[in-house]
Amino acid sequence: MSLDIASLGSQIGTTILTSLKSDSGKVRAMALAEGDKLALALTQIAGLLAERQIDGEEAALLVRVQKDASEVVLASLAEISRVAASKAVLLGLQGVAGVVDAASGVPVLAPLFATATALATAPATT
Repeated sequence: MSLDIASLGSQIGTTILTSLKSDSGKVRAMALAEGDKLALALTQIAGLLAERQIDGEEAALLVRVQKDASEVVLASLAEISRVAASKAVLLGLQGVAGVVDAASGVPVLAPLFATATALATAPATT
């Protein structure tokens, strides 16, 4: 079995990088939007406190609620990042599957994509 590791690595790395750049924009936009929402909420809470429409205890509770909401959103971004990473690696491997499988003489990567395709096209179960 003969594989050009440098070429293979470069091809996989380039595909992964391209995919991650594409998906990272979504994560970045969502994180910035969440920061804006949190800043607005904190400004409003501070304003209500300054106008004595709420007391310190109520302000602290509202800040805690906003903090918790932001943590939930950011946790979902972490999941999006995990999905983006998985997709990027799969795309990278898919791009070299033919070369690797041909060089090895046995289907090393092809079964991975057959399984992924089967899972993606399987009907949902309830």
